[in-house]
Amino acid sequence: MRPILVASILLCAACSRQSPDAVTSQSTAPPPVPATTETPMPPPEAQTPVGATAELKATQGNGVSGTLMLAPAGNGVHITGTIKGLPPGSTHGFHVHEKGDCSAPDASSAGPHFNPTQQPHGDPAGDSHHLGDIPNVTADASGSAELDVTVAGLTLRTGQADDIVGKSIVVHEKADDYKSQPAGDSGNRIACGIIK
Repeated sequence: MRPILVASILLCAACSRQSPDAVTSQSTAPPPVPATTETPMPPPEAQTPVGATAELKATQGNGVSGTLMLAPAGNGVHITGTIKGLPPGSTHGFHVHEKGDCSAPDASSAGPHFNPTQQPHGDPAGDSHHLGDIPNVTADASGSAELDVTVAGLTLRTGQADDIVGKSIVVHEKADDYKSQPAGDSGNRIACGIIK
């Protein structure tokens, strides 16, 4: 047999064998990581908002302002926030109004109280009242009023008749007496904010 042929056969036989290092490296390789089956959460901007806000701005000749946060709560809407610039210790009517328009200098553009059920004005704790009737707010010694109230019968972003997104919230100069028609004899509108 020719020397070149013998060398070729031996070389091929050596190539077909696996080295011990190769076997060892295969047996100690980490197992593959299984793919996760969890559904990823959508980014925050893709989630549907459930709450709303209202930035209260003073009407002409007044200095009242505030930021209100609104959120669904059980069978109504929870309203929190602070109203500033009120006379110290004073009490004021506070209502949801029909139109989301605070453009008039006296906020008359906000229209009447929100009243889709066509009820007479009254105490929000009673059986018969506008859905937009909210308990009076009272300022502390510094002229600020802290809001933390749930108004039954209202909704946010439902598209139903009781949905108040796109309406407005109005603060009045005097306390609501809960009986005078059509609006509780609470005087002029001193601040207004659109519910967005």
